[in-house]
Amino acid sequence: MAEPATYAVAPQETRATDRVVTVILLIGLAVLAPVAGFMGLLTAMASDSCGSGTECNDGLVATGVFTSATSPIIVALAALVWVVVRWRRGRATWWVPLVAVVVAAGTWWIGALITFGAVGS
Repeated sequence: MAEPATYAVAPQETRATDRVVTVILLIGLAVLAPVAGFMGLLTAMASDSCGSGTECNDGLVATGVFTSATSPIIVALAALVWVVVRWRRGRATWWVPLVAVVVAAGTWWIGALITFGAVGS
């Protein structure tokens, strides 16, 4: 019986433009993530109307604010790690920061919706 063929996976050569675009997008992500985190903290102002006769779920408000404030930064750090891994393997990395922006915006909105849903519930 013949032995199965094995193939050595050599790192692929990436283009310089891929690396330049990735670094520029990561810089943009590094600027946007803390700004989005700060904006997530501002979603706590949705609970300003909680004292005037409306029922609010304080735990859910805190969960939503925490999600909105931390998720962009966590997603940005995960994207940085994933870029480094793909870069070391010689893979294309330009798309990772773009996906991270979309995921960070989505998780930010989920946290904001949790916060706004907890007010008046």
